[in-house]
Amino acid sequence: MHNKIQAKLLKNSALENIDNHKLLATPDNYRLWFEYATGTIANLNQDIDNLICQQQTITEALCKKLFLQHIATEDQRSVDDTSIAISRMLTVMVDNLKVWDQSSTQMCDTLAQCMDRLEHNPDIKEVKAIVSRITEEAKRVRDTSTSIASTLHDLTDEVSSLREDVNRLGSEASTDALTQVLNRRGFDVAINEAMQQAQSDNISCALIVLDLDDFKLVNDNFGHQVGDKILKFAASTFSKSIRGNDIIARYGGEEFAIVLPNTSFEGAQKVAENLRQAVSARQLTTGSSGKIIGRLTVSIGVSCLRTDETADAFFDRVDKYMYQAKNQGKDRVIGEP
Repeated sequence: MHNKIQAKLLKNSALENIDNHKLLATPDNYRLWFEYATGTIANLNQDIDNLICQQQTITEALCKKLFLQHIATEDQRSVDDTSIAISRMLTVMVDNLKVWDQSSTQMCDTLAQCMDRLEHNPDIKEVKAIVSRITEEAKRVRDTSTSIASTLHDLTDEVSSLREDVNRLGSEASTDALTQVLNRRGFDVAINEAMQQAQSDNISCALIVLDLDDFKLVNDNFGHQVGDKILKFAASTFSKSIRGNDIIARYGGEEFAIVLPNTSFEGAQKVAENLRQAVSARQLTTGSSGKIIGRLTVSIGVSCLRTDETADAFFDRVDKYMYQAKNQGKDRVIGEP
Protein backbone atom coordinates (compact mmCIF):
# COMPACT_ATOMS: atom_id res chain seq x y z
CA MET A 1 0.00 0.00 0.00
CA HIS A 2 1.55 3.32 -1.04
CA ASN A 3 1.38 6.33 1.26
CA LYS A 4 -0.14 9.53 -0.07
CA ILE A 5 3.18 11.13 -1.04
CA GLN A 6 4.33 8.01 -2.90
CA ALA A 7 0.95 7.68 -4.62
CA LYS A 8 1.11 11.28 -5.79
CA LEU A 9 4.62 10.82 -7.21
CA LEU A 10 3.59 7.63 -9.02
CA LYS A 11 0.49 9.34 -10.38
CA ASN A 12 2.53 12.28 -11.69
CA SER A 13 5.04 9.91 -13.29
CA ALA A 14 2.25 7.99 -15.04
CA LEU A 15 0.63 11.16 -16.39
CA GLU A 16 4.01 12.51 -17.51
CA ASN A 17 4.74 9.36 -19.52
CA ILE A 18 1.28 9.45 -21.10
CA ASP A 19 1.88 13.06 -22.10
CA ASN A 20 5.46 12.47 -23.34
CA HIS A 21 4.39 9.61 -25.60
CA LYS A 22 1.31 11.54 -26.82
CA LEU A 23 -1.09 8.85 -25.63
CA LEU A 24 -4.75 9.09 -24.70
CA ALA A 25 -5.36 9.37 -20.96
CA THR A 26 -7.50 6.23 -20.83
CA PRO A 27 -7.84 4.12 -17.63
CA ASP A 28 -5.83 1.29 -19.22
CA ASN A 29 -3.00 3.61 -20.25
CA TYR A 30 -2.96 5.20 -16.81
CA ARG A 31 -2.80 1.79 -15.14
CA LEU A 32 -0.04 0.67 -17.51
CA TRP A 33 2.21 3.63 -16.77
CA PHE A 34 1.36 3.65 -13.07
CA GLU A 35 2.54 0.03 -12.85
CA TYR A 36 5.63 0.99 -14.85
CA ALA A 37 6.36 3.73 -12.32
CA THR A 38 6.03 1.33 -9.38
CA GLY A 39 8.39 -1.18 -11.01
CA THR A 40 6.53 -4.12 -9.47
CA ILE A 41 6.03 -5.96 -12.81
CA ALA A 42 9.59 -6.66 -13.90
CA ASN A 43 8.74 -8.02 -17.35
CA LEU A 44 6.56 -5.00 -18.13
CA ASN A 45 9.34 -2.58 -17.23
CA GLN A 46 11.86 -4.59 -19.24
CA ASP A 47 9.65 -4.54 -22.36
CA ILE A 48 9.00 -0.80 -22.10
CA ASP A 49 12.66 -0.02 -21.39
CA ASN A 50 13.67 -2.05 -24.45
CA LEU A 51 11.22 -0.11 -26.63
CA ILE A 52 12.56 3.19 -25.31
CA CYS A 53 16.18 2.04 -25.74
CA GLN A 54 15.44 1.05 -29.36
CA GLN A 55 13.79 4.47 -29.86
CA GLN A 56 10.55 2.86 -31.01
CA THR A 57 7.42 4.97 -31.06
CA ILE A 58 5.12 3.83 -28.27
CA THR A 59 1.67 3.83 -29.85
CA GLU A 60 -1.83 3.18 -28.55
CA ALA A 61 -1.69 -0.29 -30.14
CA LEU A 62 1.60 -1.08 -28.39
CA CYS A 63 0.17 0.08 -25.06
CA LYS A 64 -2.89 -2.11 -25.51
CA LYS A 65 -0.65 -5.10 -26.31
CA LEU A 66 1.49 -4.46 -23.22
CA PHE A 67 -1.60 -4.03 -21.05
CA LEU A 68 -3.14 -7.30 -22.22
CA GLN A 69 0.15 -9.15 -21.85
CA HIS A 70 1.23 -7.94 -18.42
CA ILE A 71 -1.77 -6.47 -16.58
CA ALA A 72 -5.12 -7.58 -17.95
CA THR A 73 -6.85 -10.40 -16.09
CA GLU A 74 -8.16 -13.50 -17.82
CA ASP A 75 -11.64 -12.00 -17.46
CA GLN A 76 -10.61 -8.91 -19.42
CA ARG A 77 -9.09 -11.05 -22.15
CA SER A 78 -12.28 -13.12 -22.23
CA VAL A 79 -14.35 -9.95 -22.61
CA ASP A 80 -12.24 -8.93 -25.60
CA ASP A 81 -12.54 -12.39 -27.16
CA THR A 82 -16.30 -12.44 -26.59
CA SER A 83 -16.70 -8.97 -28.08
CA ILE A 84 -14.81 -10.04 -31.20
CA ALA A 85 -16.96 -13.18 -31.52
CA ILE A 86 -20.17 -11.16 -31.17
CA SER A 87 -18.95 -8.66 -33.76
CA ARG A 88 -18.16 -11.43 -36.26
CA MET A 89 -21.50 -13.11 -35.65
CA LEU A 90 -23.40 -9.87 -36.20
CA THR A 91 -21.46 -9.27 -39.43
CA VAL A 92 -22.56 -12.68 -40.75
CA MET A 93 -26.17 -11.99 -39.76
CA VAL A 94 -26.19 -8.54 -41.38
CA ASP A 95 -24.60 -9.88 -44.57
CA ASN A 96 -27.24 -12.62 -44.78
CA LEU A 97 -30.05 -10.14 -44.18
CA LYS A 98 -28.65 -7.95 -46.96
CA VAL A 99 -28.70 -10.96 -49.29
CA TRP A 100 -32.28 -11.66 -48.25
CA ASP A 101 -33.20 -8.01 -48.83
CA GLN A 102 -31.62 -8.03 -52.29
CA SER A 103 -33.28 -11.37 -53.12
CA SER A 104 -36.73 -10.23 -52.01
CA THR A 105 -36.34 -6.93 -53.87
CA GLN A 106 -35.38 -8.78 -57.04
CA MET A 107 -38.38 -11.12 -56.67
CA CYS A 108 -40.73 -8.16 -56.22
CA ASP A 109 -39.33 -6.58 -59.40
CA THR A 110 -39.74 -9.86 -61.30
CA LEU A 111 -43.36 -10.28 -60.12
CA ALA A 112 -44.14 -6.69 -61.04
CA GLN A 113 -42.82 -7.28 -64.56
CA CYS A 114 -44.88 -10.49 -64.87
CA MET A 115 -48.03 -8.69 -63.72
CA ASP A 116 -47.39 -5.94 -66.22
CA ARG A 117 -47.08 -8.51 -69.03
CA LEU A 118 -50.29 -10.26 -67.92
CA GLU A 119 -52.21 -6.96 -68.25
CA HIS A 120 -51.34 -6.73 -71.94
CA ASN A 121 -53.32 -9.74 -73.20
CA PRO A 122 -50.48 -12.24 -73.53
CA ASP A 123 -50.87 -15.30 -75.70
CA ILE A 124 -50.48 -18.83 -74.35
CA LYS A 125 -46.79 -18.90 -75.21
CA GLU A 126 -46.17 -15.72 -73.18
CA VAL A 127 -48.25 -17.06 -70.28
CA LYS A 128 -46.11 -20.19 -70.19
CA ALA A 129 -42.98 -18.02 -70.21
CA ILE A 130 -44.37 -15.94 -67.33
CA VAL A 131 -45.21 -19.06 -65.33
CA SER A 132 -41.75 -20.47 -66.03
CA ARG A 133 -40.07 -17.26 -64.90
CA ILE A 134 -42.15 -17.07 -61.69
CA THR A 135 -41.28 -20.71 -60.96
CA GLU A 136 -37.57 -20.08 -61.47
CA GLU A 137 -37.72 -16.94 -59.31
CA ALA A 138 -39.58 -18.76 -56.55
CA LYS A 139 -36.96 -21.57 -56.65
CA ARG A 140 -34.12 -19.05 -56.48
CA VAL A 141 -35.67 -17.26 -53.50
CA ARG A 142 -36.41 -20.60 -51.83
CA ASP A 143 -32.78 -21.69 -52.25
CA THR A 144 -31.55 -18.34 -50.95
CA SER A 145 -33.91 -18.51 -47.98
CA THR A 146 -32.85 -22.08 -47.21
CA SER A 147 -29.19 -21.05 -47.24
CA ILE A 148 -29.84 -18.04 -45.01
CA ALA A 149 -32.05 -20.09 -42.68
CA SER A 150 -29.32 -22.71 -42.39
CA THR A 151 -26.71 -20.06 -41.59
CA LEU A 152 -28.90 -18.35 -39.01
CA HIS A 153 -29.77 -21.72 -37.49
CA ASP A 154 -26.06 -22.46 -37.06
CA LEU A 155 -25.63 -19.08 -35.42
CA THR A 156 -28.21 -19.90 -32.73
CA ASP A 157 -25.70 -22.30 -31.14
CA GLU A 158 -23.12 -19.52 -31.13
CA VAL A 159 -25.66 -17.11 -29.63
CA SER A 160 -26.41 -19.57 -26.82
CA SER A 161 -22.71 -20.08 -26.16
CA LEU A 162 -22.02 -16.36 -26.17
CA ARG A 163 -24.95 -15.76 -23.82
CA GLU A 164 -23.39 -18.20 -21.36
CA ASP A 165 -20.01 -16.48 -21.73
CA VAL A 166 -21.55 -13.05 -21.12
CA ASN A 167 -23.43 -14.31 -18.05
CA ARG A 168 -20.24 -15.89 -16.70
CA LEU A 169 -18.21 -12.75 -17.34
CA GLY A 170 -20.91 -10.68 -15.70
CA SER A 171 -20.42 -12.54 -12.43
CA GLU A 172 -16.64 -12.92 -12.71
CA ALA A 173 -16.18 -9.24 -13.50
CA SER A 174 -16.92 -8.46 -9.83
CA THR A 175 -14.65 -11.19 -8.40
CA ASP A 176 -10.95 -10.89 -7.63
CA ALA A 177 -9.24 -13.64 -9.62
CA LEU A 178 -6.55 -14.33 -7.00
CA THR A 179 -8.49 -14.39 -3.74
CA GLN A 180 -11.99 -15.22 -5.07
CA VAL A 181 -13.61 -12.49 -2.95
CA LEU A 182 -15.24 -9.40 -4.45
CA ASN A 183 -12.97 -6.95 -6.25
CA ARG A 184 -13.18 -3.15 -6.16
CA ARG A 185 -16.04 -3.10 -8.67
CA GLY A 186 -18.00 -5.68 -6.69
CA PHE A 187 -17.35 -3.78 -3.46
CA ASP A 188 -18.67 -0.51 -4.90
CA VAL A 189 -21.95 -2.22 -5.81
CA ALA A 190 -22.18 -4.07 -2.47
CA ILE A 191 -21.55 -1.09 -0.21
CA ASN A 192 -24.06 1.09 -2.05
CA GLU A 193 -26.72 -1.62 -1.77
CA ALA A 194 -25.96 -2.08 1.96
CA MET A 195 -26.12 1.68 2.56
CA GLN A 196 -29.44 1.99 0.74
CA GLN A 197 -30.85 -0.87 2.81
CA ALA A 198 -29.58 0.70 6.03
CA GLN A 199 -31.09 4.08 5.20
CA SER A 200 -34.37 2.54 4.03
CA ASP A 201 -34.82 0.33 7.12
CA ASN A 202 -33.21 2.80 9.54
CA ILE A 203 -30.63 0.25 10.70
CA SER A 204 -26.89 0.42 11.27
CA CYS A 205 -24.28 -0.47 8.67
CA ALA A 206 -20.65 -0.97 9.66
CA LEU A 207 -17.47 -1.01 7.58
CA ILE A 208 -14.10 -2.57 8.34
CA VAL A 209 -10.97 -1.67 6.33
CA LEU A 210 -7.93 -3.92 6.78
CA ASP A 211 -4.40 -3.64 5.41
CA LEU A 212 -1.73 -6.33 5.74
CA ASP A 213 1.24 -4.98 7.68
CA ASP A 214 4.69 -4.89 6.04
CA PHE A 215 3.42 -6.81 3.02
CA LYS A 216 6.06 -5.25 0.76
CA LEU A 217 8.76 -6.94 2.86
CA VAL A 218 7.14 -10.32 2.15
CA ASN A 219 7.30 -9.70 -1.60
CA ASP A 220 10.86 -8.37 -1.37
CA ASN A 221 12.17 -11.21 0.81
CA PHE A 222 10.21 -14.19 -0.48
CA GLY A 223 8.91 -13.22 -3.93
CA HIS A 224 5.51 -12.41 -5.42
CA GLN A 225 4.36 -16.04 -5.56
CA VAL A 226 4.65 -16.28 -1.79
CA GLY A 227 2.98 -12.87 -1.56
CA ASP A 228 0.05 -14.17 -3.59
CA LYS A 229 -0.30 -17.15 -1.24
CA ILE A 230 -0.33 -14.76 1.73
CA LEU A 231 -3.13 -12.75 0.12
CA LYS A 232 -5.16 -15.92 -0.49
CA PHE A 233 -4.56 -17.04 3.10
CA ALA A 234 -5.69 -13.66 4.44
CA ALA A 235 -8.83 -13.60 2.28
CA SER A 236 -9.72 -17.15 3.32
CA THR A 237 -9.17 -16.36 7.01
CA PHE A 238 -11.26 -13.20 6.82
CA SER A 239 -14.06 -15.02 4.98
CA LYS A 240 -14.22 -17.74 7.65
CA SER A 241 -14.39 -15.15 10.43
CA ILE A 242 -17.48 -13.24 9.27
CA ARG A 243 -21.20 -13.97 8.94
CA GLY A 244 -22.91 -15.20 5.82
CA ASN A 245 -24.52 -11.84 5.04
CA ASP A 246 -21.31 -9.85 5.59
CA ILE A 247 -19.51 -8.79 2.41
CA ILE A 248 -15.76 -9.05 1.93
CA ALA A 249 -13.74 -7.55 -0.93
CA ARG A 250 -10.13 -7.11 -1.90
CA TYR A 251 -10.12 -3.35 -2.32
CA GLY A 252 -6.70 -3.23 -3.91
CA GLY A 253 -3.19 -4.54 -3.34
CA GLU A 254 -3.06 -5.86 0.21
CA GLU A 255 -6.08 -3.87 1.41
CA PHE A 256 -9.42 -5.53 2.16
CA ALA A 257 -12.82 -4.12 3.08
CA ILE A 258 -15.73 -5.81 4.84
CA VAL A 259 -19.28 -4.46 4.91
CA LEU A 260 -21.36 -5.59 7.91
CA PRO A 261 -25.09 -4.91 7.35
CA ASN A 262 -27.28 -4.32 10.43
CA THR A 263 -24.26 -4.27 12.75
CA SER A 264 -23.59 -1.84 15.61
CA PHE A 265 -20.22 -0.22 16.22
CA GLU A 266 -19.60 -2.46 19.22
CA GLY A 267 -20.43 -5.54 17.15
CA ALA A 268 -18.15 -4.39 14.33
CA GLN A 269 -15.32 -3.80 16.82
CA LYS A 270 -15.62 -7.38 18.04
CA VAL A 271 -15.57 -8.71 14.48
CA ALA A 272 -12.51 -6.58 13.69
CA GLU A 273 -10.67 -7.85 16.78
CA ASN A 274 -11.57 -11.44 15.88
CA LEU A 275 -10.17 -10.86 12.38
CA ARG A 276 -6.95 -9.41 13.79
CA GLN A 277 -6.45 -12.37 16.11
CA ALA A 278 -7.42 -14.99 13.51
CA VAL A 279 -4.96 -13.85 10.89
CA SER A 280 -2.03 -13.63 13.33
CA ALA A 281 -2.71 -16.96 15.05
CA ARG A 282 -0.71 -19.01 12.58
CA GLN A 283 3.05 -19.07 12.06
CA LEU A 284 3.51 -18.86 8.30
CA THR A 285 6.21 -20.58 6.25
CA THR A 286 7.05 -20.65 2.55
CA GLY A 287 5.82 -24.24 2.20
CA SER A 288 8.16 -26.85 0.74
CA SER A 289 11.36 -24.95 1.59
CA GLY A 290 10.11 -24.38 5.13
CA LYS A 291 11.47 -20.84 5.44
CA ILE A 292 9.74 -19.02 8.27
CA ILE A 293 7.81 -15.92 7.21
CA GLY A 294 6.40 -15.21 10.66
CA ARG A 295 2.98 -14.16 11.85
CA LEU A 296 0.83 -11.99 9.63
CA THR A 297 -0.62 -8.89 11.26
CA VAL A 298 -3.17 -6.37 10.04
CA SER A 299 -4.01 -2.77 10.78
CA ILE A 300 -7.76 -2.22 10.95
CA GLY A 301 -10.13 0.74 10.81
CA VAL A 302 -13.79 0.40 11.75
CA SER A 303 -16.87 2.61 12.00
CA CYS A 304 -20.58 2.85 11.18
CA LEU A 305 -22.36 4.79 8.47
CA ARG A 306 -23.31 8.36 9.38
CA THR A 307 -26.46 10.15 8.27
CA ASP A 308 -26.30 11.47 4.68
CA GLU A 309 -22.75 10.10 4.22
CA THR A 310 -21.72 9.02 0.72
CA ALA A 311 -20.02 5.71 0.02
CA ASP A 312 -16.74 7.45 -0.83
CA ALA A 313 -16.81 9.56 2.32
CA PHE A 314 -17.69 6.49 4.42
CA PHE A 315 -14.79 4.49 3.04
CA ASP A 316 -12.29 7.37 3.25
CA ARG A 317 -13.16 7.96 6.90
CA VAL A 318 -12.68 4.30 7.86
CA ASP A 319 -9.55 4.15 5.71
CA LYS A 320 -8.08 7.00 7.81
CA TYR A 321 -8.71 5.00 10.97
CA MET A 322 -6.78 2.13 9.37
CA TYR A 323 -3.85 4.46 8.69
CA GLN A 324 -4.01 5.67 12.27
CA ALA A 325 -3.64 2.05 13.34
CA LYS A 326 -0.57 1.81 11.08
CA ASN A 327 0.96 4.95 12.52
CA GLN A 328 0.33 3.86 16.11
CA GLY A 329 2.31 0.63 15.79
CA LYS A 330 0.25 -1.64 13.47
CA ASP A 331 -1.50 -4.87 14.49
CA ARG A 332 -4.43 -3.04 16.08
CA VAL A 333 -8.02 -1.84 15.61
CA ILE A 334 -8.93 1.84 15.62
CA GLY A 335 -12.31 3.43 14.99
CA GLU A 336 -15.24 5.38 16.38
CA PRO A 337 -19.03 5.16 16.15
